This record gives sequence, C-alpha cells and structure tokens, in this order.
Amino acid sequence: ANASGWIGSYVLAANQTDIQSLVTKTLSGGTRWNTLDPRHERALSALFYDDQQYPDGATSSHSHALYVEAEQYFRETDVLLAPTRGWMASLQLGGGIPGASTRGFGRVIGRYAAWLPIDSLTQLAFRADAGAVLAPTRDGIPSPLLFRTGGDTTVRGYAFDSLGVKLGNAIVGGRYYAVGSTELIRWIGESRGLATFIDAGNAT
Repeated sequence: ANASGWIGSYVLAANQTDIQSLVTKTLSGGTRWNTLDPRHERALSALFYDDQQYPDGATSSHSHALYVEAEQYFRETDVLLAPTRGWMASLQLGGGIPGASTRGFGRVIGRYAAWLPIDSLTQLAFRADAGAVLAPTRDGIPSPLLFRTGGDTTVRGYAFDSLGVKLGNAIVGGRYYAVGSTELIRWIGESRGLATFIDAGNAT
C-alpha cells in the first residue's frame, strides 16, 4: 500500500481445464491495483493472456490479448461478508489493446444485488448480472474474457459452465451473458435456512 490508499498485486498463472468438452490452456500474467475502501472500492488492472482452446468435434484455436480494465464497486449493506439488508453494484470497463491482441475489443460487465428483510427470520434476495464483449466475433478473444454460465453460483440446476455457445460437441464462451435470480430465505438457525429461488440466464 502507499499514501494514496492503493494496494497492488501481481499475477502469473498457468491453467488447464476440461469443462463441457472444452480443453483450455491459458497462460496469464499482470497486475491489479485496488483502493483500500471495501465499500467503494476502485481497481485498475492490466493482464496478458495467451490462450489455446481445443473443443471436442471442432477446430482448435489460439489467441492472445493485452487486456486493461477499470472497476468500481458500491456496497451499502449492513455487513460486507453475509449481508441481510442493503444493496451492492459494480461496473467493469475494459478492452483488448489493438496491435497487442489478436483482435481489439471492448468489454463491459454490470452487477447488482439487493437484500430485503421481511421479518427477523425471513429475507428476500435479488441479483442481476450482465456483460458484453464488443467485437464482431468471438474468434481471436481469449476464453477467460468470454462468458459461460450455469452452476451453483449462477443458474442453479445446470452444470457448471454448461450454458454458452455450442461448438462441435463442446460449450464455449460467448460475447454476451445475462443472469438474474430472486430468492426467498427462511432461517432456521444461525447458519442454516430453507430457500425458494428462481434463476434465469444464458450466454450467447
């Protein structure tokens, strides 16, 4: 940290995944700087991605990008880790630098969540996320910067990252996604509860 209230971190990673018949090999490295205010956090990051994708039943691809991004978070909740009242929102704006990326592109993600207590044991929770990659095609854009959804933290009832673009026998990332959720929670203990929820979403 420094006197202006920013703290920096550095990332160097090599990942290989095999999800939904898509084998992905990604090398990434860069830096992220964020402010120390947890309720109104700002962040700046610059990362380089080198990405190879091997979809089952389709042609493999290789792409790279020098990606820069600015983030802004707003949190107006009773507590930060497990809120029961209030709201939070965030906006991410970024892009792949032309000439240093396979193709230049823009990227935007917005998120909103709210918690509304009905009584001391009952709570409503709302969540909405949406994002877009601003480019004429998904080709040439590293897979970590595209969108897939599905799973316990997004669209429950669907396997992890099973919602996206069909390519051969695989599900790959798309340029657009939207996810929404409404949940009614009835607490029966300090850490246990029963929930009824509706989730909806897709990536395309």
